[in-house]
Parts: sequence; structure tokens; C-alpha cells
Amino acid sequence: MKPQRLFLVLALVVLLVLGVVIIYKKYSRTNGPTTQRVVIAQAGDFFLYAPLYVALDAGFFKEEGLDVSIVTTGGDDKTWAAVISNSAQFGVADPTFVVASSERGQPGKVVASIVNGVPFWGVTWRTDLKPISSGADLKNLKVATFQAPSTAYVLQEKMFKDAGLPANISQGSFGSLLTMVRANRADIALELEPNVSQAVNDGAKVLYSMKDVYGDFAITGLTATPKFIEANPTVVAEVTCALQKAMNLIRQDQNRVLSILLKRFSDTEPQVAREALRRVTNDGIIPASVVTSEAAWQKAVAVRLSAGDFSNPGTFSTFVDNNYAERAVSTCKSN
Repeated sequence: MKPQRLFLVLALVVLLVLGVVIIYKKYSRTNGPTTQRVVIAQAGDFFLYAPLYVALDAGFFKEEGLDVSIVTTGGDDKTWAAVISNSAQFGVADPTFVVASSERGQPGKVVASIVNGVPFWGVTWRTDLKPISSGADLKNLKVATFQAPSTAYVLQEKMFKDAGLPANISQGSFGSLLTMVRANRADIALELEPNVSQAVNDGAKVLYSMKDVYGDFAITGLTATPKFIEANPTVVAEVTCALQKAMNLIRQDQNRVLSILLKRFSDTEPQVAREALRRVTNDGIIPASVVTSEAAWQKAVAVRLSAGDFSNPGTFSTFVDNNYAERAVSTCKSN
């Protein structure tokens, strides 16, 4: 074959290969699976946020075509600030912050429930104290809580006042409450899991549950801006679906869930984590569904309204959009 003809043949082969590659890449971009990147801001790493961690680590977000990153802000207010500044698409924190934010011209919506009960238990090492059934039983007792204006402080104060008692509260930072009881600076510590189960493992006993006092209570939710929800309904549906799958798994296979949580909370002993997970599911703190009930929402709003955090609580539908949550409950099943 002459050199010129050989060159022409080779050139045609190269062009043909390039054409196939270009067509393949174009087809892959337009018809292949795509992954949506999503940032979810959280107030902190809390055992109670188990549905969020299970959704990520069990692969439920990935199943929905999402590449999710979780960032910790250090507070409820900082979490919502991350959402309205577009640093995150969703926030996991106190959902009532959207009410206060809306009064400042920065509206928000709750699209899913994450924690649906007051997740605090009264713990003591005092052997002479009996289980507490009402606020009146707290007479002459001092309770250690997180510092005001935390939800723990506000609700414990309310429990005292509703019983006609002065609020005998000693305030402490996260991680210090059980030490305060050990040092006799308080009779009872109002604690979270897994600290409650760790204390019981160390010989303490639970005197009362705030869930028994207040019932369903919208204390942690998944929030987003109305603008993002309107522009990205599919993403909202996918995130909500993944969270519902996680809640299903928490009730279907706690052994698998524990293996997931222990990787994230490696300092927690397995038996303590198991008891903590049992307590938060049995007490309904981690809900069975992502739907936010109006009763739970109104209780949370009433507490914040009485604390002066906002002046106009608005209506339930103004701040809670259950459309995605209700769809997730009926259609999203975990494997």
C-alpha cells in the first residue's frame, strides 16, 4: 500500500474512533445516572440524629441518587444560618427556628421530622429517691440541666413552675451534668442518650422521662428554604425518602443499625449503645415516620413563644410541609 493511501486509512480510523468516543460520552451524560450533591448541616453529632446517620451510612441517600455530606455547625442557630446562606441545602436542628427567621424576612419550611419527643431523662445515683410521676415530686430536689435558654432548661423550668414550685435548677455544660450529681451539686441530671444508658450502666437509675411529661414534641426536624423546595422538589423527595428508609431500618434491624452507629460513636460501649437505641425507639423519641404532627409542632412553638423567641407563631401549614414526608411513608421501603 502506498504511503499516502496508508496515511489516509489511518486518519479515517482515528476519526472514526474519536467519533465513537464523543458519541459515547454524550450519551453517558444525557442518559446515564446522575448524582446530586447535597449538604446537610447539623447542630452537632448526637446519637439522637440516628436517622440521618443511618440514611448516609446504610447507603439510602446513595440509593436515591444523592451524594450527601454532613457538616456540623455547633448550634441550632448556626445550622439555620448555613441553610439561608446557601452553605447547606438542608438543616437538622430545632425546627422552630424557621418561625423566628420568618419574622426577620428569611422564611423556612420543615419537611421532615427527625426527633419527635423531648429526649431528656432524669437520672440519679441517690438510692432513696423513687420514680417521679409529676412535677410535684421534685419538691426539695435540685436538677442539673444544660444552660439557659436551652430546650432542656426551659422544659425543666416549666415542669417546676407547672407544679407551683420554684425552679431549683443548676446549669452546666454538655458532659458535666452527671459529674454534678456525683459531686452532690445536684440531685438529678436531665440527660440525653447515650449518656443516660451509660449512667445506668454505672449504677444510676432513671426517675422520669420528659417524653412522659410532654408527649410528642417537634424538637428536631429537617428544614429548608421555600425557594430551594420549589426549585428542587425531586431532591427534597429523595432526601425525605432516604430518611424514611432509615427510620424503617431502625425498627426492623437494630443489630445492623447498631453496627452503623458504633462506627460513628466509637467511644460508646456496645451494650450502652444497644440500651440507648432501645430507649429512644421504645419511647418514640426517634419516630416511626418523617411526618410532623400538628400537635407536636404546636407544643414546640408554644414553648418558644412563651420564651419570647418570636411573637407570631403563624399556622401549622405556614411552616410545615408534610407532602414529601407523607409520600415517603407510603412509598419508601428499606431493604
